[in-house]
Amino acid sequence: MRATIAIAPFDNLSGDPLQDYFAQGFVQDVATELSRFGTLDVVHPRTVTAEALRTTSADYVVHGSVRRTGDIVRVGVQLVEPGQGRQLWAERYDATAAELHDVQDAICARIARTLAGHVDEARLKIARRAPLASLEIYDCWLRGLDCLRRGTLEADADARRFFERALELDASYARAYAGLSLSHFNEWSCDLWEKWDEKESLAYDFARRAAALDEGDAMVQVILGRVLVYRRRHDEAAHHVARALQLNPNDTDVLVHAGLCQAYLGDHEAALATARKAMRLHPSGPPWYLLAPVGLSLFCLGRYRDCLDACDGAHVSLVVDGAAFAAASAAFIGDVPAATRFLAVFLDHFRDRVGFGRAAEPGEALRWLLHINPLRRREDAERLADGLRLAGLEADPDDGRPDAVARPTPPESPPAVLQRDGDRWMAAFDGTAVHIAHQKGLLDLVQLLGRPGTEVHCLELADRPAETAGEVPVLDDRARRELAARVRELQRDIDEADAAHDIGHATRAREELDQIVEHLSGALGIGGRSRPLGSAAERARSAVTWRIRNAIRKIATLHPRLGRHLENSVRTGTFCAYAPETPVSWRL
Repeated sequence: MRATIAIAPFDNLSGDPLQDYFAQGFVQDVATELSRFGTLDVVHPRTVTAEALRTTSADYVVHGSVRRTGDIVRVGVQLVEPGQGRQLWAERYDATAAELHDVQDAICARIARTLAGHVDEARLKIARRAPLASLEIYDCWLRGLDCLRRGTLEADADARRFFERALELDASYARAYAGLSLSHFNEWSCDLWEKWDEKESLAYDFARRAAALDEGDAMVQVILGRVLVYRRRHDEAAHHVARALQLNPNDTDVLVHAGLCQAYLGDHEAALATARKAMRLHPSGPPWYLLAPVGLSLFCLGRYRDCLDACDGAHVSLVVDGAAFAAASAAFIGDVPAATRFLAVFLDHFRDRVGFGRAAEPGEALRWLLHINPLRRREDAERLADGLRLAGLEADPDDGRPDAVARPTPPESPPAVLQRDGDRWMAAFDGTAVHIAHQKGLLDLVQLLGRPGTEVHCLELADRPAETAGEVPVLDDRARRELAARVRELQRDIDEADAAHDIGHATRAREELDQIVEHLSGALGIGGRSRPLGSAAERARSAVTWRIRNAIRKIATLHPRLGRHLENSVRTGTFCAYAPETPVSWRL
């Protein structure tokens, strides 16, 4: 259940009726920004009258005023909880008339972020006191996210309890899958390095399910983008990060995740701008707001003194690799004592949290750093390696350079092939050829492979017109309940099969679960609402996604390397695309 927030028309305190247009325009901008937060239902100011405010059932009400005196404009905003009769927050903003046009967007963003944050905080306070069984779906999301921010293995396990409870209530709730992905991502990238492959797979699997269920949620998009960054699927990651920022440019959680992704992707100026906007919107944010995207970008830009200032102010010991970037920065500016001190901190952290009491072998710490920091640009990785060697980090005795940086140039591969021959297809990739029985999804793949990097609408692939019919829901309540029960049963089967190392049973259960998720993605729209059956675009989206993914699964059983390549490079949805990390020459 989402919170409802009503925005009352802002009062014009200027004493000039001609300034009414300004007050009306400003409050409409605030309503527009608030509507970007999928967790809020916004009652537009045009419908909020004085009588409506007296009888409103909204959870929260925004009041405001605008005063324009000479060259100065003052905006006041209050957030009120009418049911309790109390004011939760108030703020005042000043700007000159000349600069108002430039700062108006920033003011609206700050107001929207602050209001949304206070609404979530108020609900979280109530949810913390409630037993798990009584929590509503969104409250489970808030409790789980609150646990994740504590950053411990115990808290990650607690978070999963809340997200799993949300899925018991609604198996199509995309954010619960996104939360599960984050919980495994935390352990994958920050703690359980000995379980890297297992946690990486779970983080990706849950993020992919979330995006299939709700492609309009900014948080879901940025979580999938971050997982893809760590998978080194950089082009696809950049697409999802950009999509997240387009969907909601004022959610600070989205901004911080996006800023770190931009830093790893090599867009360092954009990463700095994104992270600084997050800090501007949420100045009391945790220290890692600075350490992760800002510190990394400053280092890669060669602004070493600024990087040291950011790392020191953000408590460099918060993450294992933070001290390594500080040591390299200090070495580059010739501050030997600081470089030595930070390097010792990093090696102590590595021994305690990565080696579990075992000191790093020569070259091991650097290889680990370059493995867990998915830097897209080779020059960024080399900069880190050079700085740490300058700081005194012992190099690999074999060649003096980290294996992760000194990558040989691979030989050119022969052209890949996907061609039809009657009722069979021949597929060749990386020197191996197989034959595959015909299915429609292979025809869709040919269209995408022939136009790499181009987004193709699902209606074009399905060869359907864009007409619509009646508003008949795809799923009724009974069908949704039955699918939810089956999802829970399959999740239990997967957990039990994984624990028993029964790979065959786990694979079959995951395949059925993927089929249900793909079916739900076609049947449910944003926020889990049922899509109308009459929408040609939605029917095409569901059908094309299923055809392509089924064809890729079939290919993977016969040609695993080609299957992995297509899974990593093909994006499905309303728009489908083939976007490989490196160009592939296809004969189609």
